[in-house]
Amino acid sequence: MTLSKYIKRLKINSFLLFLFPIIAILGSLFIHNSLVSFKFHPQKNYSHIKDIPGEKYYLNCTIDNEYCAPEGSRYLYEKADKIASCHIHTVDWVFSFDGKYYPAIDSKFHVKLPSDLYLQNVYLKNLEGDLVSDSFNYYALKNELKNSKIALTQNVTKKKNLNCIKNHSTVYFFYKYFPPYTYVIDERVKGTIILGTGVKVNPFLYGEVSISNLVKRAPIKYFFKFFLYIAVILMIYYWYNYNKIFNKIIDKKKNVFYFLGLTSAIFLFLHVYFLGTTSNNEFLKDFRRIVIVLFILFEIFAQGFLAFRIYNNRNIFAEYCHKSIVLTKVFFVILMITFTIIIMIVLSTLKLPSTIDYILEWNYFIVLLFFYLLSSLMWKKLIFNPSPTKNFIP
Repeated sequence: MTLSKYIKRLKINSFLLFLFPIIAILGSLFIHNSLVSFKFHPQKNYSHIKDIPGEKYYLNCTIDNEYCAPEGSRYLYEKADKIASCHIHTVDWVFSFDGKYYPAIDSKFHVKLPSDLYLQNVYLKNLEGDLVSDSFNYYALKNELKNSKIALTQNVTKKKNLNCIKNHSTVYFFYKYFPPYTYVIDERVKGTIILGTGVKVNPFLYGEVSISNLVKRAPIKYFFKFFLYIAVILMIYYWYNYNKIFNKIIDKKKNVFYFLGLTSAIFLFLHVYFLGTTSNNEFLKDFRRIVIVLFILFEIFAQGFLAFRIYNNRNIFAEYCHKSIVLTKVFFVILMITFTIIIMIVLSTLKLPSTIDYILEWNYFIVLLFFYLLSSLMWKKLIFNPSPTKNFIP
């Protein structure tokens, strides 16, 4: 393969190696915040009445239906299993008694019956005399009204039910037509998906959660691991291409940065592989911490050896690389090595709040990825017949 093709592949490879981890980190944060802020839940479903404004349903409240109390007449509405089983329009409940009308309040999860007619929180007991756990919102008609004529009218209004996902076109489109998204949302609604936090977070500024704690749980871990495994492959290919370019330009068969880079890729693979594993084994916990530290160190030193090798051979690389970006990369390497050493000393000697640790962690890994962006921008477009005598850096 020609040198120009290796350079072209390296430019693409470097950019993807910058892009994919960015997607993994920022995408995981976006998924987490989207799931914790998802506001839709299974609601009341009125299968006995059409979801058309103006439709009505009448019912006399008698002892047979426990005087229209929700727990005694469940056919007035059903608790839907799916969030999409909801009425687009709101349904008003209006009770009539002695020529007067008493509206009920239709909340997100249940209907609050008018206090003029019903007593709330009448606890139910089963046959063994134990309280029924879900009877908190049970209603019972007041004793003095049990011989009265009370009627209920359910009226479908023109008002949109904003708690129904169908009234939110974008969210409903993804929920309806993207099965993976549908599955994740349904599991989240069921409560089977537990996330790193229960609220939206911005760890870059406030450090509410660590990267590993946010991405180690399903379904986020599958998204994160997918892009990180690709990044491992790209990293191996990245250092392979750099080694080939050096072999062709300066005929150097053994490059230290190549072996350091491959080792860093191995440690990244181990970190991703063990991410999300649960174990009380202290050795495994320490091993995971050591792996991520070794990945950082090997990657930084690999980039350092690479940048200085290019700088030391600046006259040879003059036709291939942009002078300003090479200098920028050398400066960036020095800055990151210095910053990394300072962070490790500070973290090992001072007991900083966890929020500070997490802020440093999130921002550090994003900044670290600029190694690859600079590598993508550093190389010029395909150059043939380069002249090694041209001065690069005085």
